[in-house]
Amino acid sequence: MATAALPETPTSCWPAWHATYAPLAQGAQVTVFSGCALNAQGNIACSPESMRANAEQQLRRLAPPGLWSGKLSLEAYTLARYMHSEVGSGTIEERVAVGEAAVNQGKLRGTSTLQVLLYNQGVGHPNYGFYGPIHGPEGVTTAPYKRWASTRLDPTVLTLLLADLVASGRSGNFANGADDQSDMFNRKAYPNPVGVLQNKAKSGSYWAGPLPGVDHRHTFLFRNYGVAPTSPQGAALLTRGIAAVSSSAGPVWPSTTAICSTSSPGPGGDSSKAWKIAAAITGVAGASWLALYVAKNLAETATLGRRRRGRR
Repeated sequence: MATAALPETPTSCWPAWHATYAPLAQGAQVTVFSGCALNAQGNIACSPESMRANAEQQLRRLAPPGLWSGKLSLEAYTLARYMHSEVGSGTIEERVAVGEAAVNQGKLRGTSTLQVLLYNQGVGHPNYGFYGPIHGPEGVTTAPYKRWASTRLDPTVLTLLLADLVASGRSGNFANGADDQSDMFNRKAYPNPVGVLQNKAKSGSYWAGPLPGVDHRHTFLFRNYGVAPTSPQGAALLTRGIAAVSSSAGPVWPSTTAICSTSSPGPGGDSSKAWKIAAAITGVAGASWLALYVAKNLAETATLGRRRRGRR
């Protein structure tokens, strides 16, 4: 089942919530510790509900006023662990994008976010219903715990707030309907990234970028567009993805990049207003346009830096 048709996220401005959360990313970050450790079976040896309740209690003390409703759902807590485990050192945009990918993965399967991140293995599996890593001790080419993604790490206050933003729907489809994410520049895991893109295209999945603040060299987002690579749109989407993985240059945005709108990202706010002042990219016109578009996004002059990461 393909992701429903959605307008693509503008790359000429930051999402509305950037102005609120970006300042919180500056300086030392406070981790909301669970006090629970990884055991030999590859599980964080505490119940998810007890960890959620503990995090909620801490967040009531640590969260800035006005950015949180006072209630932390199990979905939001689970998203936060996933977001922090996968891209915790990344920008706020990267964290929101991968959070939305998990939500959309659930929709794509016709199930819930918790089913994707916590119950992916099925009843009876030793890792069912526990947080933990995706990879085994042998490295990134293994996945013995049958998790869709890692939920190993305790999140920070900021990542919890961003997860709450995503779980509530207030992040406003920032990730272009992305439903999966990976580190395509990790050559141990993906020695032939172009081949991976070509294979995924056969099932209708393509790169969901570019997105402002998201470096595809560290967080490569996929979306099921439901179109064949032999179609004009599929061919253009595949060209866009191949151009991205074939260049060592990262996407950049001018330091003068503006906020898309002034809509409130607080609890109950409507961040969909964020895109009203920017011209949305509503389709893919062809490979020639695409080459110019990718080149433009790779040739700006003010880089948004962040540390490299891999799935844990």
